Amino acid sequence: MTNIEFFKNQAKLLLKDWKIREQRHFPYNVKELFFMYDVPPKEKPTLMKAQHLLALSLGRNSWSDLINDSKENLEYTKMVFLEDRLEMLEEFKREKEQEMKNPPIEEGEEYHGMVECMHCGQRFPIDNPNHLPSCDGEVWDLVPVDEL
Repeated sequence: MTNIEFFKNQAKLLLKDWKIREQRHFPYNVKELFFMYDVPPKEKPTLMKAQHLLALSLGRNSWSDLINDSKENLEYTKMVFLEDRLEMLEEFKREKEQEMKNPPIEEGEEYHGMVECMHCGQRFPIDNPNHLPSCDGEVWDLVPVDEL
């Protein structure tokens, strides 16, 4: 795949996400791109507009500037694009692994781990509280230890 074909493909992925108004195909945050480049929410998505937006996000003034750039510049831009994408995927993977270690507590679900009273600093299992009798802390002063 040539560099130009690669960027054409990325523009098509951006267009797909723009049409369905969801982040599914394009690797970067589409809503952020729209905000950065003042794309009106009601603007009709077209491939030409997606190409222009992609070119802007890659530091060019237009799609024409992007595809007519030197082979070396296109190769470098593609490499940076892919490195950023890889970094984003690794960050996403780390976040998912962290969620698996400490799944978020759903409403109605109980927490059974260690907590620390932010009022007096004592740590204890929330299931078996032996909180200091002299502490005036309230329930909302208790923070799960793994969040600290």
